Amino acid sequence: MSGRHQDRRALVTGAARGIGLAVAARLVAEGARVALVDVDGAELQRAAEGLGAAALPLVADVADERAVERVVMAAADQLGGLDVVVPCAAIQQVGRDDRADRLDADVWRATIDVNLTGAFLTAKHGVRALLGSGGGAVVFVGSPAGAYGIAPGLDAYSASKAGVAGLVRVMAADYAADAVRVNGVLPGITETPMNHWWMDDPAAVAGMAARIPIGRPARADEIAAVVSFVASAEASYVTGALWAVDGGLTAV
Repeated sequence: MSGRHQDRRALVTGAARGIGLAVAARLVAEGARVALVDVDGAELQRAAEGLGAAALPLVADVADERAVERVVMAAADQLGGLDVVVPCAAIQQVGRDDRADRLDADVWRATIDVNLTGAFLTAKHGVRALLGSGGGAVVFVGSPAGAYGIAPGLDAYSASKAGVAGLVRVMAADYAADAVRVNGVLPGITETPMNHWWMDDPAAVAGMAARIPIGRPARADEIAAVVSFVASAEASYVTGALWAVDGGLTAV
């Protein structure tokens, strides 16, 4: 693996499993030291142990601002600053999320709290650390469901990810003059623990694959590769962009 992120300092939320863990692993493999943030302390510790000395596990609920501020400050202190921030933590309440007329407001609030407010809080305090380091990159992990109506019945999830896309655009404009680039990566249908509700059903996997021009779901490491590039100096002129990594799902 290249030294694309050699000696850089990163923070990734939702890093105990799935795309967040894949992003953290990619950044470590490319030379970064990475603070892994997740609400699941036991799983987070296992993930960090698997990545070795370059991984710093920090437990926090991203919907809790004090907790987010604490872990961002701890990461910046222990790593000597931050260069990359990846708000990735998200929930998908399959079986509870629903179309609007059937959607319980508590499910709506819980989804927004993690997926949108949590992303905002991570970016808010993360950007402060980036400014203290002289600049850097924020890469939000969103979803094509935030831009297209491709997830009927997941109204809270889709709305939360639409909010993330809005944050990408406005924060890119806010911070460009301060050498902070802000972009979003939009994974399509991806094989992760959050998607276990269909991954164990061969018929469901086949149905999902039939919607994708490439003909299969993504692997988490394929998403992580794009996040790594967008966060790197190779993408130095890229800000305010939403990168669809969906096998062509939203191109047709």
